[in-house]
Amino acid sequence: MSEFLTPEQINTNFFDGKLNRDKAAELLISLIEGNDNTDVRVRSIKALEKMELQTNQIFKILESYLISDEVAILRATAAEYLIQNFLEESISPLNWVIQHDTSPLILKIFLDNLNKFDNIKFELISKKLHTRETEFASKIGIVLEESRFFLDLEALFAVDKGNYKLDPKSYTTYQNIADVKGGEPWLVINNKHVVSLNFNYFKWNFIKENPDLIDSLTKLIDLDFYICSLKKYSYENLTLSIIPESIGSLIYLERLNLRRNGLTKIPSSIKKLTRLKELDLSYNHFKEIPQVIRALHSLKKLNIKRNRVHVIPESLLTHLYSFESFYF
Repeated sequence: MSEFLTPEQINTNFFDGKLNRDKAAELLISLIEGNDNTDVRVRSIKALEKMELQTNQIFKILESYLISDEVAILRATAAEYLIQNFLEESISPLNWVIQHDTSPLILKIFLDNLNKFDNIKFELISKKLHTRETEFASKIGIVLEESRFFLDLEALFAVDKGNYKLDPKSYTTYQNIADVKGGEPWLVINNKHVVSLNFNYFKWNFIKENPDLIDSLTKLIDLDFYICSLKKYSYENLTLSIIPESIGSLIYLERLNLRRNGLTKIPSSIKKLTRLKELDLSYNHFKEIPQVIRALHSLKKLNIKRNRVHVIPESLLTHLYSFESFYF
Protein backbone atom coordinates (compact mmCIF):
# COMPACT_ATOMS: atom_id res chain seq x y z
CA MET A 1 0.00 0.00 0.00
CA SER A 2 2.80 2.39 -0.95
CA GLU A 3 0.36 5.11 -1.94
CA PHE A 4 -0.41 5.68 1.74
CA LEU A 5 3.18 6.04 2.88
CA THR A 6 4.19 9.30 4.55
CA PRO A 7 7.26 11.19 3.28
CA GLU A 8 9.21 9.94 6.29
CA GLN A 9 8.19 6.32 5.66
CA ILE A 10 9.22 6.62 2.01
CA ASN A 11 12.59 7.95 3.16
CA THR A 12 13.01 5.12 5.65
CA ASN A 13 12.07 2.47 3.09
CA PHE A 14 14.50 3.96 0.58
CA PHE A 15 17.44 4.01 2.99
CA ASP A 16 16.53 0.49 4.21
CA GLY A 17 16.64 -0.76 0.61
CA LYS A 18 12.91 -1.54 0.44
CA LEU A 19 12.33 1.07 -2.28
CA ASN A 20 14.66 1.87 -5.15
CA ARG A 21 15.59 5.47 -5.91
CA ASP A 22 13.22 5.89 -8.86
CA LYS A 23 10.20 4.48 -7.01
CA ALA A 24 10.88 6.57 -3.90
CA ALA A 25 11.23 9.71 -6.03
CA GLU A 26 8.02 8.89 -7.89
CA LEU A 27 6.07 8.51 -4.63
CA LEU A 28 7.44 11.74 -3.17
CA ILE A 29 6.77 13.71 -6.36
CA SER A 30 3.20 12.39 -6.36
CA LEU A 31 2.76 13.74 -2.82
CA ILE A 32 4.22 17.11 -3.78
CA GLU A 33 2.02 17.50 -6.85
CA GLY A 34 -1.11 15.67 -5.75
CA ASN A 35 -1.59 16.46 -2.08
CA ASP A 36 -3.54 19.49 -0.85
CA ASN A 37 -1.86 19.52 2.55
CA THR A 38 0.96 22.09 2.66
CA ASP A 39 2.78 20.32 5.49
CA VAL A 40 2.85 17.04 3.55
CA ARG A 41 4.18 18.79 0.46
CA VAL A 42 6.91 20.57 2.43
CA ARG A 43 7.93 17.34 4.16
CA SER A 44 8.00 15.56 0.80
CA ILE A 45 10.41 18.13 -0.65
CA LYS A 46 12.63 17.74 2.41
CA ALA A 47 12.48 13.96 2.01
CA LEU A 48 13.64 14.31 -1.60
CA GLU A 49 16.53 16.48 -0.44
CA LYS A 50 17.65 13.83 2.06
CA MET A 51 17.93 11.44 -0.88
CA GLU A 52 20.15 14.02 -2.66
CA LEU A 53 18.17 13.72 -5.88
CA GLN A 54 19.25 16.11 -8.64
CA THR A 55 17.20 15.14 -11.68
CA ASN A 56 15.95 17.59 -14.29
CA GLN A 57 12.36 16.64 -13.43
CA ILE A 58 12.84 17.64 -9.79
CA PHE A 59 14.55 20.86 -10.82
CA LYS A 60 11.63 21.85 -13.06
CA ILE A 61 9.05 21.03 -10.37
CA LEU A 62 10.85 23.05 -7.70
CA GLU A 63 11.54 25.94 -10.06
CA SER A 64 7.83 26.13 -10.80
CA TYR A 65 6.92 26.16 -7.09
CA LEU A 66 9.58 28.76 -6.34
CA ILE A 67 8.22 31.17 -8.93
CA SER A 68 4.50 30.65 -8.78
CA ASP A 69 3.17 28.79 -5.74
CA GLU A 70 0.86 30.80 -3.48
CA VAL A 71 2.17 29.31 -0.22
CA ALA A 72 5.31 31.04 1.06
CA ILE A 73 6.67 28.16 3.12
CA LEU A 74 6.47 25.89 0.07
CA ARG A 75 8.33 28.48 -2.03
CA ALA A 76 10.95 28.80 0.72
CA THR A 77 11.42 25.01 0.93
CA ALA A 78 11.84 24.87 -2.85
CA ALA A 79 14.38 27.71 -2.67
CA GLU A 80 16.42 25.85 -0.04
CA TYR A 81 16.50 22.70 -2.16
CA LEU A 82 17.50 24.61 -5.31
CA ILE A 83 20.24 26.58 -3.55
CA GLN A 84 21.69 23.42 -2.03
CA ASN A 85 21.45 21.16 -5.09
CA PHE A 86 20.93 23.23 -8.26
CA LEU A 87 22.63 26.52 -7.49
CA GLU A 88 24.08 27.40 -10.90
CA GLU A 89 21.05 26.09 -12.80
CA SER A 90 18.85 28.26 -10.57
CA ILE A 91 20.55 31.62 -11.10
CA SER A 92 17.73 33.03 -13.23
CA PRO A 93 14.77 32.01 -11.02
CA LEU A 94 16.67 32.96 -7.84
CA ASN A 95 17.42 36.40 -9.29
CA TRP A 96 13.75 36.85 -10.08
CA VAL A 97 12.59 35.70 -6.64
CA ILE A 98 14.92 37.90 -4.60
CA GLN A 99 13.64 40.92 -6.51
CA HIS A 100 9.92 40.13 -6.39
CA ASP A 101 9.09 37.78 -3.49
CA THR A 102 8.16 39.74 -0.33
CA SER A 103 7.95 36.81 2.08
CA PRO A 104 10.41 36.90 5.01
CA LEU A 105 10.62 33.11 4.75
CA ILE A 106 12.23 33.47 1.34
CA LEU A 107 14.53 36.23 2.53
CA LYS A 108 15.66 34.09 5.48
CA ILE A 109 16.60 31.21 3.17
CA PHE A 110 18.74 33.54 1.06
CA LEU A 111 20.40 35.08 4.13
CA ASP A 112 21.05 31.67 5.70
CA ASN A 113 22.90 30.71 2.51
CA LEU A 114 24.64 34.04 1.96
CA ASN A 115 28.09 32.44 1.71
CA LYS A 116 26.99 30.58 -1.42
CA PHE A 117 26.46 33.84 -3.31
CA ASP A 118 30.07 35.08 -3.13
CA ASN A 119 30.77 34.19 -6.76
CA ILE A 120 30.48 36.98 -9.35
CA LYS A 121 27.73 34.95 -11.00
CA PHE A 122 25.47 35.77 -8.05
CA GLU A 123 26.36 39.46 -7.82
CA LEU A 124 22.78 40.56 -8.49
CA ILE A 125 21.46 38.35 -5.70
CA SER A 126 24.07 39.61 -3.23
CA LYS A 127 23.37 43.25 -4.06
CA LYS A 128 19.61 42.80 -3.78
CA LEU A 129 19.95 41.01 -0.44
CA HIS A 130 22.06 43.86 0.91
CA THR A 131 19.57 46.42 -0.38
CA ARG A 132 16.60 44.66 1.23
CA GLU A 133 18.40 44.28 4.56
CA THR A 134 19.42 47.93 4.52
CA GLU A 135 15.91 49.13 3.69
CA PHE A 136 14.41 46.99 6.46
CA ALA A 137 16.92 48.25 9.04
CA SER A 138 16.32 51.84 7.97
CA LYS A 139 12.56 51.53 8.35
CA ILE A 140 12.94 50.19 11.89
CA GLY A 141 15.60 52.75 12.71
CA ILE A 142 18.48 50.42 13.61
CA VAL A 143 21.93 49.63 12.27
CA LEU A 144 22.18 46.95 9.59
CA GLU A 145 24.01 44.51 11.87
CA GLU A 146 21.07 44.33 14.28
CA SER A 147 18.39 43.87 11.63
CA ARG A 148 18.97 40.14 11.18
CA PHE A 149 17.26 39.31 14.48
CA PHE A 150 14.10 41.13 13.43
CA LEU A 151 14.21 39.56 9.97
CA ASP A 152 14.34 36.16 11.68
CA LEU A 153 11.37 37.17 13.84
CA GLU A 154 9.51 38.13 10.68
CA ALA A 155 10.14 34.63 9.33
CA LEU A 156 8.72 33.14 12.54
CA PHE A 157 5.61 35.30 12.25
CA ALA A 158 5.23 34.15 8.61
CA VAL A 159 5.34 30.38 9.19
CA ASP A 160 1.60 29.86 9.66
CA LYS A 161 0.46 32.71 7.44
CA GLY A 162 0.10 31.93 3.75
CA ASN A 163 1.33 35.18 2.21
CA TYR A 164 2.69 37.25 5.07
CA LYS A 165 4.89 40.13 3.89
CA LEU A 166 7.74 41.92 5.64
CA ASP A 167 6.17 44.31 8.12
CA PRO A 168 8.66 46.90 9.47
CA LYS A 169 5.86 49.31 10.43
CA SER A 170 4.81 47.18 13.40
CA TYR A 171 8.16 47.87 15.10
CA THR A 172 7.19 51.52 15.41
CA THR A 173 4.09 50.34 17.26
CA TYR A 174 6.19 48.17 19.59
CA GLN A 175 8.18 51.27 20.52
CA ASN A 176 4.95 53.00 21.57
CA ILE A 177 3.40 50.18 23.60
CA ALA A 178 4.33 49.49 27.21
CA ASP A 179 3.17 46.92 29.73
CA VAL A 180 1.65 48.46 32.85
CA LYS A 181 3.78 46.33 35.19
CA GLY A 182 7.07 46.88 33.39
CA GLY A 183 6.41 50.44 32.36
CA GLU A 184 8.93 50.39 29.54
CA PRO A 185 8.02 50.04 25.84
CA TRP A 186 8.28 46.63 24.22
CA LEU A 187 11.12 47.93 22.09
CA VAL A 188 13.55 50.73 22.93
CA ILE A 189 16.04 52.04 20.37
CA ASN A 190 18.73 54.61 21.15
CA ASN A 191 21.15 55.92 18.53
CA LYS A 192 20.05 53.18 16.12
CA HIS A 193 20.82 50.42 18.64
CA VAL A 194 18.32 48.22 20.46
CA VAL A 195 18.86 48.77 24.19
CA SER A 196 15.70 47.19 25.61
CA LEU A 197 13.58 44.32 24.30
CA ASN A 198 10.37 43.08 25.92
CA PHE A 199 9.45 40.25 23.59
CA ASN A 200 6.44 38.01 23.92
CA TYR A 201 5.61 36.15 20.74
CA PHE A 202 1.87 36.05 21.37
CA LYS A 203 1.54 39.77 22.09
CA TRP A 204 3.77 40.87 19.21
CA ASN A 205 1.94 38.51 16.87
CA PHE A 206 -1.42 39.82 18.07
CA ILE A 207 -0.43 43.36 17.11
CA LYS A 208 0.67 42.18 13.67
CA GLU A 209 -2.59 40.33 13.09
CA ASN A 210 -4.76 43.23 14.24
CA PRO A 211 -3.30 46.41 12.70
CA ASP A 212 -6.74 48.02 12.48
CA LEU A 213 -7.05 47.87 16.28
CA ILE A 214 -3.72 49.56 17.06
CA ASP A 215 -5.14 53.04 17.72
CA SER A 216 -7.71 51.60 20.11
CA LEU A 217 -5.26 49.21 21.77
CA THR A 218 -2.71 51.89 22.56
CA LYS A 219 -5.40 53.78 24.51
CA LEU A 220 -6.14 50.88 26.85
CA ILE A 221 -5.05 51.38 30.45
CA ASP A 222 -3.83 47.78 30.72
CA LEU A 223 -3.08 46.44 27.25
CA ASP A 224 -1.00 43.63 28.70
CA PHE A 225 -3.94 42.32 30.72
CA TYR A 226 -6.28 42.60 27.72
CA ILE A 227 -4.02 40.61 25.37
CA CYS A 228 -3.18 38.03 28.05
CA SER A 229 -6.88 37.48 28.69
CA LEU A 230 -7.35 36.76 24.98
CA LYS A 231 -4.52 34.25 25.17
CA LYS A 232 -6.20 32.56 28.13
CA TYR A 233 -9.46 32.03 26.29
CA SER A 234 -8.52 31.86 22.61
CA TYR A 235 -4.82 31.41 21.99
CA GLU A 236 -3.56 29.30 24.88
CA ASN A 237 -1.41 27.10 22.63
CA LEU A 238 0.28 29.95 20.77
CA THR A 239 3.82 30.17 22.16
CA LEU A 240 7.22 30.59 20.61
CA SER A 241 9.45 27.96 22.30
CA ILE A 242 12.56 29.21 20.48
CA ILE A 243 14.48 32.47 20.17
CA PRO A 244 16.57 33.03 17.01
CA GLU A 245 20.35 32.72 17.42
CA SER A 246 20.61 36.12 15.76
CA ILE A 247 19.58 37.75 19.05
CA GLY A 248 23.32 37.77 19.67
CA SER A 249 23.59 40.62 17.15
CA LEU A 250 21.86 42.99 19.60
CA ILE A 251 25.15 43.75 21.33
CA TYR A 252 23.95 47.05 22.85
CA LEU A 253 21.04 45.38 24.63
CA GLU A 254 20.81 46.24 28.34
CA ARG A 255 17.39 44.84 29.26
CA LEU A 256 15.85 41.65 27.87
CA ASN A 257 12.42 40.32 28.87
CA LEU A 258 11.46 36.92 27.41
CA ARG A 259 8.79 35.91 29.90
CA ARG A 260 5.86 33.68 28.86
CA ASN A 261 7.29 32.38 25.58
CA GLY A 262 7.24 28.64 26.29
CA LEU A 263 11.04 28.55 26.23
CA THR A 264 13.07 25.53 27.32
CA LYS A 265 16.43 27.03 26.35
CA ILE A 266 18.03 30.25 25.17
CA PRO A 267 20.52 30.57 22.30
CA SER A 268 24.22 30.29 23.10
CA SER A 269 24.64 33.59 21.22
CA ILE A 270 23.18 35.31 24.30
CA LYS A 271 26.76 35.35 25.62
CA LYS A 272 27.52 38.10 23.09
CA LEU A 273 25.21 40.48 24.97
CA THR A 274 28.01 41.82 27.14
CA ARG A 275 26.08 45.00 28.07
CA LEU A 276 23.04 43.11 29.32
CA LYS A 277 22.10 44.19 32.86
CA GLU A 278 18.60 42.73 33.29
CA LEU A 279 17.24 39.38 32.07
CA ASP A 280 13.70 38.09 32.68
CA LEU A 281 13.10 34.42 31.80
CA SER A 282 10.13 33.91 34.13
CA TYR A 283 7.01 31.88 33.28
CA ASN A 284 8.73 29.62 30.74
CA HIS A 285 9.59 25.90 30.77
CA PHE A 286 13.25 25.86 31.78
CA LYS A 287 14.31 22.76 33.72
CA GLU A 288 17.66 24.26 34.63
CA ILE A 289 19.24 27.68 34.81
CA PRO A 290 21.09 28.31 31.53
CA GLN A 291 24.86 28.07 32.08
CA VAL A 292 25.42 30.77 29.45
CA ILE A 293 24.32 33.29 32.10
CA ARG A 294 27.82 33.03 33.57
CA ALA A 295 29.18 34.77 30.45
CA LEU A 296 26.97 37.83 30.99
CA HIS A 297 29.44 39.85 33.01
CA SER A 298 27.28 43.00 33.18
CA LEU A 299 24.17 41.15 34.39
CA LYS A 300 22.78 42.49 37.66
CA LYS A 301 19.19 41.28 37.70
CA LEU A 302 17.83 37.83 36.82
CA ASN A 303 14.25 36.60 37.08
CA ILE A 304 13.72 32.89 36.46
CA LYS A 305 10.70 32.25 38.69
CA ARG A 306 7.74 30.10 37.60
CA ASN A 307 9.85 27.68 35.57
CA ARG A 308 10.60 24.01 36.22
CA VAL A 309 13.92 24.67 37.91
CA HIS A 310 14.12 22.95 41.30
CA VAL A 311 17.83 23.04 42.04
CA ILE A 312 20.51 25.67 41.61
CA PRO A 313 23.82 23.98 40.70
CA GLU A 314 26.71 24.82 42.97
CA SER A 315 28.70 26.03 39.97
CA LEU A 316 26.18 28.88 39.60
CA LEU A 317 25.21 29.49 43.21
CA THR A 318 27.84 32.08 44.13
CA HIS A 319 27.49 33.81 40.78
CA LEU A 320 23.70 34.14 41.03
CA TYR A 321 23.63 35.44 44.57
CA SER A 322 26.07 38.18 43.64
CA PHE A 323 23.32 39.85 41.59
CA GLU A 324 21.44 42.91 42.82
CA SER A 325 18.24 40.87 42.42
CA PHE A 326 17.64 37.20 41.71
CA TYR A 327 14.12 35.74 41.56
CA PHE A 328 13.92 31.94 41.59
